[in-house]
Order: sequence, then C-alpha cells, then structure tokens
Amino acid sequence: MDLNQILRKKRKEHHFTQEQLAEKLLVSPKTISNWETGRTFPDIESLIRIAKLYNLF
Repeated sequence: MDLNQILRKKRKEHHFTQEQLAEKLLVSPKTISNWETGRTFPDIESLIRIAKLYNLF
C-alpha cells in the first residue's frame, strides 16, 4: 500500500474530513488532498504530527 492510500485510510478510520485533518495538522485542505492523491508528500514535521495524531508510535 502506498503512502497516499495509507493517509486516506487512516483519515477515514478516524472519521476526519480533509478540512478537519488539515486544521489539526496546520496545513490547508488542498495539501491533504495532494497527499491523498499522491501529487505531493508530507514533510517530516507533518509526518510526525500525523504519527502523533494517529498514535502510530
């Protein structure tokens, strides 16, 4: 499974909209969309925030 698919799956598992997740991660909803479509990838700080939000460590 690619990173963009994992990000989308985790967001849906936690019942977040792209807008809600963007607010929690301090990014724009367009950024979330770009991550989930594979156009761009999260930077390291965003990956850390994602891991903390989803309790992945």
